[in-house]
Amino acid sequence: MKKEKFETEEQKEIKKFIMVLVGLIIIIIGIYFFTRAFVTKDLFKDKTSEKEYTTGVINYDVAIVGNMLNKPQAEYYVLAYNSENTQSGYYQTIASKYKSNEKALKVYTLDLNNALNKSYVGTEEDKSTKFTSLEELKFGEVTLMKIKNGKVSKFITNIDNIKKELAV
Repeated sequence: MKKEKFETEEQKEIKKFIMVLVGLIIIIIGIYFFTRAFVTKDLFKDKTSEKEYTTGVINYDVAIVGNMLNKPQAEYYVLAYNSENTQSGYYQTIASKYKSNEKALKVYTLDLNNALNKSYVGTEEDKSTKFTSLEELKFGEVTLMKIKNGKVSKFITNIDNIKKELAV
């Protein structure tokens, strides 16, 4: 005699649920391997050989307008210019020549192309030599400021006068 298997409705529903769950897991695993193989193309690559490590470098010679008056020296220069300008190499050369002097003050560069400094860029007409706060400050093409005890003591906007000030 053959014994018949008797299944309840609950057992049938549990079997269906388990089959759907297994099917869903297989589909998710398939999608994962598909994206790794064809989209990101990193499934068969060795991850350790491709890693590039760069060490972080802090450039203490660069300033932003917000902290240019807070440097540790009592007296220093801040040379502000746009690094995208065709003359930027010339301005860097002037600063480098000055730095090579024995009695040279510290020179910080301020890139007007930096997003933090862009709001301080003005035209030749609205560049300010007299200002009471940093919000009023506007730079032209090139500006040299001499900072003494946290205050701007000289504000030079002419390249010839800048060269005279730095004795280049």
